[in-house]
Parts: sequence; C-alpha cells; structure tokens
Amino acid sequence: MSSSKFELKEIDGIHQIKINVPFPVKYVCVYLFELNGKKILIDSGLNMGNWKNNLFAAFEELNTSIQDIDYCIITHLHTDHIGLIHILKKKNPDLKILMHDITHELLKWETSKNNLKIIENKAKEEVKQLIKYGMSEKQGDRIVYFFTFWPRLLEYQKPDIIVHDGDVTFDRLEIIWTPGHSFGHICIYDKQKQILFSGDHILSRITPHIGNYLIPDYLAEQYKEYDFENILKYYLESLDKIDKLNPKIILPAHQDIIFNPHERILQIKDHHKRRLSEISSVIKDKPLTAYKISQIHFGEDLDEMNSFMALSEVLGHLFYLQAQEKVKIIEKNGKILYYS
Repeated sequence: MSSSKFELKEIDGIHQIKINVPFPVKYVCVYLFELNGKKILIDSGLNMGNWKNNLFAAFEELNTSIQDIDYCIITHLHTDHIGLIHILKKKNPDLKILMHDITHELLKWETSKNNLKIIENKAKEEVKQLIKYGMSEKQGDRIVYFFTFWPRLLEYQKPDIIVHDGDVTFDRLEIIWTPGHSFGHICIYDKQKQILFSGDHILSRITPHIGNYLIPDYLAEQYKEYDFENILKYYLESLDKIDKLNPKIILPAHQDIIFNPHERILQIKDHHKRRLSEISSVIKDKPLTAYKISQIHFGEDLDEMNSFMALSEVLGHLFYLQAQEKVKIIEKNGKILYYS
C-alpha cells in the first residue's frame, strides 16, 4: 500500500512506514507492531517539513493514531530517528519512551541551553585536532558550525524507560548496544520471530558512517573503558554479536529490508577489510595526512560536510590500524602524518 506521501509494507505483522526525506538516504522507515496487547513504534522520525503530517497520515491508513501507541523505542540520537519524540509525547502523554542510557545522556547534554558554550568549545577542540590531520582552518570553522547546529534541531524529552545492553523488554525484545554510527545506538531483536530492527547499524546497500562524536566529560568518565577513538573496533564487534543471534530478517531505518542477514553482515565486514587494506596501501612508505588520504580514497570534489565525513571515516580506519600497530605516525610542520 502506498501514496505519494508514504509507503506501507507488512512483514510478519510488522508495519513498515517509509517516508521520503531530502537527504541522500532518500527516506526514513519507522516500524509499528503489536506485542502482548501493546502497540510499539520503533523510532519517532524526522521533525522537518511534512514528515510529521505524513507519519500521522500513515497511522490513519493503518486505522490507528498516536493516541493508540503505547511505546516508542528510539534506536539512536540522530534527528531523523528521534526528532519527533517530543511532539509524539505531547500528543499522547501516556506514550512510554524507551532509549539507551547513552542516548538519553547525550540528548540531555546537547539540548541544554546551559551547555551551548561547552559544546562549542568541545567542537573547537575537535577541529583543532582535525586541522592537525590536514583539514583547513576555513573548513574547520564550518565544522564547528555543524557540530553546534544539529543539536538545535532536537528537543529534550525525558524517557520513561532507560535501557542497557542485554535488557529484554516485552518478554522477547532484546536490546543490543551497537556503538559505531552513534555512540548510544541500539538494535532491537525479536527473539521469537528472529527479526532485527537495525536502525542505521546495518543497511542493505551502503555502510553507515563511522566517525567522530562530541562526548561530555562526565560521560567519557562513566564509560572510561571505552576507546572513543577506535570506533570501528566496536562497530565490527557489534556486527559479530548480531551475526551470532542468527536473525532471519533485518528491518533497517533506510533502504531495503534485508532477507540475507548473514550474507549482508559478511559484505559489510569485507567492505571495511578492503578499506583498511586500501588505506594501508596508499600510505605504504609514504607518510600522508588523514585528510589527504580521504581525498585519495573518496575524491577531492566533496562539499564541506561530506569532506568532513570522509575524513572522519578515514580516521576511524586509521585509529583501528594504529591500535593494531599496523600504521605509525610522525609530526611534521604541525601536521600528523600516517604511514605503513
């Protein structure tokens, strides 16, 4: 079933609601289903343009409304997944919101007006390091803007239920902490149906961006055993954790439903293996900045945001190689150079 505003698809009693967005991912999917007599929504969607009205129209097509929904589980902090949560809660105060502890802490930190200057200073610290990795100061100024702009699209909404890795809700929905694309990212696994709601962690045609985060000092201290630089390590470990669950179907937040989960996970792991190999080859006995490596790997004609994401992605792979002692660094003229 579809309209010009949205598309609906049903998989084993789960309704996929697909709504277009003006981003390269093209659309965002949320999922609505009933379990133990309760209606559950996975992610709240985007608070931008007509997205909200299209979501409510999709609910109506499914003979339901926001007042009928009992729970909403948030996969991660990004605005196309958590953007409408405040509005949904306002329209239905009885709606219970579930999110991971880290997602809640970051949401609270980023949306507090008292933290605006702290976030800006954190962004400037991050950019100073990115300049050492080869980014220009002009680009750095724009990245500070990006880091401080995106939180303005969010509104704080206190969750009713905080979840952690390994929690089981509604008797059979397991919470799996999957850091990588976002520090607090979770997947939700229906153990009975062997269906995984993957958010942005596993997509059908592209791999999610693995990159830099701004983390408040208190959260970094709370998770001090976590290596905030070696993000790729945690992402790959999360893929293995999901593969061992042996899901039959993966329902992602973008792109197509995945009916070959094991094969797709192997493809993603192979993608990162190839990227690690290609980066190592580029810098074989030839020290380069991470920014130059990103230009060689992704091209030089990217806009500022995609240029930053390319650098961030390359750094994620370099940090992974560095932790394995497969690359080394030298400093020259205030720049950090990598070589293998």
